[in-house]
Amino acid sequence: MARMLTERDSTALHLNASRRHVRLLRRSRREEMITGIDPLIADLQHKQQLSEDRALDTQAAYDALVASDAELDDAVRNLHDAGKQHDRSNPTSPALPDLFPNGGFGTLIDLPLKDEPDNVDALAKKLELLGPDHNLAPHAAKLRAGAQAVRDAIKLHNDAIRVQKSAEAEEDIAKSALRRKYEANYLDGRKLWGRVFADRLFPDLRAPKRPSADAPSVVKGSFAEKSA
Repeated sequence: MARMLTERDSTALHLNASRRHVRLLRRSRREEMITGIDPLIADLQHKQQLSEDRALDTQAAYDALVASDAELDDAVRNLHDAGKQHDRSNPTSPALPDLFPNGGFGTLIDLPLKDEPDNVDALAKKLELLGPDHNLAPHAAKLRAGAQAVRDAIKLHNDAIRVQKSAEAEEDIAKSALRRKYEANYLDGRKLWGRVFADRLFPDLRAPKRPSADAPSVVKGSFAEKSA
């Protein structure tokens, strides 16, 4: 009995087996079965392409998120560097102890991505409290812009993941429809022409056996064999 497709089989195997099945139908002049399965093959191929495109969109959104996070981290580092310069020039009114109570910026940029923007906004608020004339004040707007860019990038990434999952679900539905038709063709073929002939209309999906070490290299019926 021909091996039927299963839910665990990949989209690639579904498409490959179904296309081979169609070729065997044409070879055996049983085109009446092609009409029902051809559109399902095309639909699955289309849904597979959509899934792949959405996966690329998700990847691009993730790369943008990583870049936005790196830019926000740089803005925090730049503030810390500027704060050190300010404190050296103004030892009686240092800013870093209030801005970075722990002494460094590592605890801030190492926060989980979802928490970092709010904490950076809190840092920007501390800067704004120093007054608009403070030489570190311009960093506040850069921090807020960077924090918002990360929030936007997180949302775009999450949206891309949802769209990708939806596309993959549509692909699974198309796989199921093609799989059911593939099996229906086999059952119909057995009813019309018997098991032996029906089996010929479906490709052998079993893994090919490895030839033994002492097996002849000439394929039976090949030109090399005939001319030996």
